[in-house]
Amino acid sequence: MIIEADIIEYLEKRLVLMENNYGYLSYLIKERFANEKLFQLEIMRMISLHSDVVEYLPERLYPNSTQKCDFWFKTKDGEESWMEIKTRPTNYRKIKHAKAITHGIDGIINDIDRLREKLPSDAVKYILFAFYPVYPESSQFLDIHLEKICNSAKIERCNPIIETECSNGTFQVYLIKLPF
Repeated sequence: MIIEADIIEYLEKRLVLMENNYGYLSYLIKERFANEKLFQLEIMRMISLHSDVVEYLPERLYPNSTQKCDFWFKTKDGEESWMEIKTRPTNYRKIKHAKAITHGIDGIINDIDRLREKLPSDAVKYILFAFYPVYPESSQFLDIHLEKICNSAKIERCNPIIETECSNGTFQVYLIKLPF
């Protein structure tokens, strides 16, 4: 779908700009700060300007629920898309600092389950998440966690759509269109 490609292209440009001009990704890494609003606002900006989108709303209630989804949009053809967004700092190279990444993995899997359970099968469902920092020696541990996410999402493998180098580590962004 063209919107997925547009999201990837837009986010990649914005993340590089934020890092180069403001060192923002390095700040998130240094502070091990999870900032989902960053992605929510960037997705809203990109979607609001997209020619195929006719409606959009952050924090939309799931149908027949009091729980909210991070982002929703509707295209000209009537297709509804729902997106949960997570950012997860890792505790790699930081002893006794930051929450263990397993807590973040559980949150992503809970969001996948919510998208599966709360939405009709014809809705388009996305999970957008970021891990940072990721170092060469931590990639084997991350692979174990990614396998859990992939199993929950019922996909074979997930690879980052964006990898931005900063602060001696990598800021990795993933976008999965769920197949159910």
